[in-house]
Amino acid sequence: MRLVDKGRPKKNFKEFTVDAALLRELGERLVGKPHVALSELVKNSYDADATEVEILFGEDSITVSDNGTGMSQSDFVNHWLRVGTIHKQTNTTTPRGRTVTGSKGIGRLSVQFLGEQLELVSKKKGESQFEAVVDWPENIDAGDLISAGAYVFPTNSREPVHGKFATGTSVTIRGLKQQWGKSELRDLARELWFLQPPEILLKSLNRKDKFQIAIKGVADDEERSFSDQMHQAFENWIAVIEGELKDGSKGGGSKVKVTFKNGDEYNASYKENTPLLDSARFKIYVFKLSGKQTGGVEVTTARKYFRRYGGVHVYDNNFRLPFYGGEEQDWLGLEYDHSHRLNRSVLLPPEFQVPSGLNDLPTNGRIFGLVQISTSNERKVAAQAQLRRGNYLNVQVTRDRLIDNHAFQQLVNTVRWALDFYAMRSFERRQKEKLSKRLEIPETETKSTEIQEQLFKISLSAPAQVAKQIEKVSENLRELKELEDQRKSAINAERVLLAALATTGMAALAMEHELQKELVVLYGIKDQLKSKRGALSEAKIIEALDNWAERTTRARKLFSPLMNEYDREKRNKYKAKKVIDQIVKNSEAVMRDVSVEVDIPSDLQLPEATFAGWNAIFQNVLINAVNAMIDSKVRRIHCSSEFDDGEHTIYVQDTGVGVRLHDSSDLFKPFVRRLEIPEERKSLGLGGMGIGLTIVKMVADSLDCEVSFVEPAPSFKTAFKISWSDQ
Repeated sequence: MRLVDKGRPKKNFKEFTVDAALLRELGERLVGKPHVALSELVKNSYDADATEVEILFGEDSITVSDNGTGMSQSDFVNHWLRVGTIHKQTNTTTPRGRTVTGSKGIGRLSVQFLGEQLELVSKKKGESQFEAVVDWPENIDAGDLISAGAYVFPTNSREPVHGKFATGTSVTIRGLKQQWGKSELRDLARELWFLQPPEILLKSLNRKDKFQIAIKGVADDEERSFSDQMHQAFENWIAVIEGELKDGSKGGGSKVKVTFKNGDEYNASYKENTPLLDSARFKIYVFKLSGKQTGGVEVTTARKYFRRYGGVHVYDNNFRLPFYGGEEQDWLGLEYDHSHRLNRSVLLPPEFQVPSGLNDLPTNGRIFGLVQISTSNERKVAAQAQLRRGNYLNVQVTRDRLIDNHAFQQLVNTVRWALDFYAMRSFERRQKEKLSKRLEIPETETKSTEIQEQLFKISLSAPAQVAKQIEKVSENLRELKELEDQRKSAINAERVLLAALATTGMAALAMEHELQKELVVLYGIKDQLKSKRGALSEAKIIEALDNWAERTTRARKLFSPLMNEYDREKRNKYKAKKVIDQIVKNSEAVMRDVSVEVDIPSDLQLPEATFAGWNAIFQNVLINAVNAMIDSKVRRIHCSSEFDDGEHTIYVQDTGVGVRLHDSSDLFKPFVRRLEIPEERKSLGLGGMGIGLTIVKMVADSLDCEVSFVEPAPSFKTAFKISWSDQ
């Protein structure tokens, strides 16, 4: 027998009945906290296109009033009194253009959690004002749900809603079930502070989405104090992670940008498998909650705030889902991964991983951020099969949590990918900083001189025998200083040679790339000669070989500074213009048609050094400039000089992307780079490793020259400066 037999008599069909007690189950038992129940009324105001919402606490009542569109009496009967209505699923956008927050049709029932009776007054434009009263205990005692309801009657009042709104709705809850003392009101105000995305976190809410929530009954200084403290705490961020997923259901991908406090920026595009998740947007601040905090916030206070209010919050249609972020839930698995000491990401591809990089993954108590989603949009774009199975990003009946399904896991992976990417970049930066410090040679001369001066002062007042001993110690220090000077001189000579070798090594990679292209040309000629197909004249062969020889010779010039012993080891006072002209000529193979002007007097002499040393400086500076101009319409390098008060200066300026001057000194540290170099240039060994400027500074220090980036002249974006004194 079939489970469904259309031939069965209708008289055998029995209808479901619904107990009125379901009102309680759908209302107060699904809401765990008073602020969640209250936020449901605020969301209804938002869906009604309100721009102002006022929450007023009376002696035994709470009133929530708004200036929204209001309801007519028929709207109230057909929608408000209909449990589980789906009209918000079909009408997902308000007249103001907002995306509606509701969809289940039961949110209004949660007010049972707050009190025994509900009184409603509403006025819609062009309609009469009406009032309604819902007695929850009376409804529950009614037995059958269809016997439950509200007392609805029109009023002749022409008074504004709540005494101030021409249209809108005012809901008063009486017979309160909770005590609302000073501390409870303060906590409520703080929860409502997070109800919409805090402006200090995300300043991009559309004008249509913004509306003001005012709480009457909470001291203004309480709310202001909390807001001020949050603003101060936010000043201590060390990095910001921003990302967005677009058209995930159509195969689209995500982008992430990590910006550190000093302005360093790292970007990546990624494509997690997100067929069940269409879009998401997030912004997460990372904090260092140790040491002195700005704004006068104590470390212990900051840690307490972020433990309670930190983490990553989820906002559905610009309203916070309360059980994400803060102390509520480790929904991104950050604490779990920390406790298991994971150091490798399961999400990132190999090219973004660094050994032990996940050690820098922040805990919930060190981050504050939000993820913006729209479950109404997810429902709108979901396929019918997903809708039937409920396999799309959707909220539970309680409207406080997302359903833990595959779509939710795709949201988790999308955000965690970005956090893991941050952790890897943060760890990588710290390791490079440590390495940079190891490579620095400490200056001992100042300390040695200081010790000698102190010993001399002590000897003046010391007994003669002690003074003699001090003089012996001072003599030993002088000998030590001479040995240190010799050591420093030897190290400087080695550094210059190593810098020259490193620069030439990078040039070798470039030459290898050039030779590969020339070999392709030669093999092509050979194949044509062997195949005997087509006419290949002697003139064409000679022309091809001439081009090959010319290009190979040009690439070979990159090695010229190390080709003979004189350029490698002989220190001379070279003429600046002649040196730079020669280096530009030697670097033709990698200059990529960049115009170079050398406007330097022919008699300006550089400090005594080897030609290989000066080549290491200027070739790296020039290649840096060329890389910075890859996307520039005008690609121009200008070299100039000046003399002022005994100091000579050479400037190398370019029309590239420019540098941040306030921390440009960091660019001379090993492995620090802020310019994304195309893979083609990296394959040439021309940039991308972050050591070119380190070589420049290493050689310049050895020659007692100062290097820096300075404000460029008009029409240029970057100005490199090298200076030395005549003394």
